[in-house]
Amino acid sequence: MVEKKTVIQNATGLHARPASQLTQLCKKFPESIRLVDGEKSVDPKSIIALLSAGLKCGTPITVQVTGDQEEAVCGQIVAFIESLTE
Repeated sequence: MVEKKTVIQNATGLHARPASQLTQLCKKFPESIRLVDGEKSVDPKSIIALLSAGLKCGTPITVQVTGDQEEAVCGQIVAFIESLTE
């Protein structure tokens, strides 16, 4: 398993549009992916789970990926999250 920490920087957090985009990205990968916020852990391949997590601007999260290409997949997901600015 690979873990990388990041912070939600999008001013409106992971609301509908960026959450949907993140879900689409994560569904492309067969690896197991989790976003961890404190004691909460969600599967970003589920838009409902992602929206229910209420990840707001400034929330520190850990991206966890397990699978064959875990390092590359984790890097892409973190890069996507950090690229969200609006």
